[in-house]
Amino acid sequence: MKKIMFIQNEAHVLGGIFQVNKTLANEFNKLKYDVQIVSIRNNHPDDFEKTTFKQYVLNEKDKWSFITRRDVVNAIKKFNKPLKTFLNYLKDYIGLQKDYKHLKKYISNEKPDYIIASHYQVLDGIPSNLLNRVVYVQHSTFNAVCMDKKNLKTLKRFNHKIFGISWLCNSTKKEAEKSGLINNYFIYNPVRFSCAERADVKKNKKLVALTRFSPEKRIDLMVQMVNRVFNTGDFNDWTFELYGSGTLDNNTLAIIKKNSQIKIMGVVSEPKNVLLKSSCILNTSTIEGFPLSIIEAFNCGVPAISFKFGEAASEQITDDVDGFVVEQDNVEKYEKKLKYLMENLDRLDEFGKNAKKSSEKFESSTVASEWIKLFREMDDENDKS
Repeated sequence: MKKIMFIQNEAHVLGGIFQVNKTLANEFNKLKYDVQIVSIRNNHPDDFEKTTFKQYVLNEKDKWSFITRRDVVNAIKKFNKPLKTFLNYLKDYIGLQKDYKHLKKYISNEKPDYIIASHYQVLDGIPSNLLNRVVYVQHSTFNAVCMDKKNLKTLKRFNHKIFGISWLCNSTKKEAEKSGLINNYFIYNPVRFSCAERADVKKNKKLVALTRFSPEKRIDLMVQMVNRVFNTGDFNDWTFELYGSGTLDNNTLAIIKKNSQIKIMGVVSEPKNVLLKSSCILNTSTIEGFPLSIIEAFNCGVPAISFKFGEAASEQITDDVDGFVVEQDNVEKYEKKLKYLMENLDRLDEFGKNAKKSSEKFESSTVASEWIKLFREMDDENDKS
């Protein structure tokens, strides 16, 4: 039985990367692979989930939180406790090197046939003789890689040593090739559940967002736009439900308090149940890798409206077919598209049907089969050397 090892920074049941790894691990298990997910640290021990595959945390004590070189430089420039910041940086660095030493020993003992590395940092913890079994998955846009010089530098350092880099969509793969990176592939993220039903989007009359309340998600803008749309048409029978965790600013909270059609629902553990009662999912992020909420919505036959958050936006959503992709910051157009779907229920239903069809390429079994093809290519390549 061949072994597949996922390696990630932290064990977190709610995190997107963990959800992707868990979904694939379950599929590989069905295909009779010996699968495990290895996490460097466990920031959320209370959330640690029992699974059918093995999970191992290298360092249960320390959290994944580090003082960086940039923090040290800023402390020196601002003369804000520079010595203390530097000493904390050294402590974090030494601690991480111990974790990587532990990881190398663990991998050497386990001898996995295939390694899927979910963060660039973990590449330093993989034994050099096993790097040709590694596929590094970049879980963000290519622009995000370029903005992080350390990330790009690490990728170039390992590019000729590992088997390859898997990007989240074809457009990102092409950008990577232009930059000079080699051995590039792309495999979509899988949807984590299968839904035989399709939402009655005409009857539901409900907008939803399933997201973190973090700055790049721009929940404040989303709420403002929905509020304006609700107030500029005959939409009294529509609602907007906001699912997620985090902090909202006072202005956003004031709008929600004033408009009874907008509701904060908290964290959802079963998104399928929410989506099947919805009509359209909204996304207003400035940047995303490959948001799972959109492919989950499509799996339930729910179309999407989104700003163009990165290269994957137009591969996840086919504009004017299963949703709308709007240029960043074109608020007027976003509101116009949203209002159009809410007023044209037959078109909304058509988009829902198309979304359900589009979701087939994100089915976990389909995505897993793409990984199996890549593993076979890896085997062929390593047999030659």
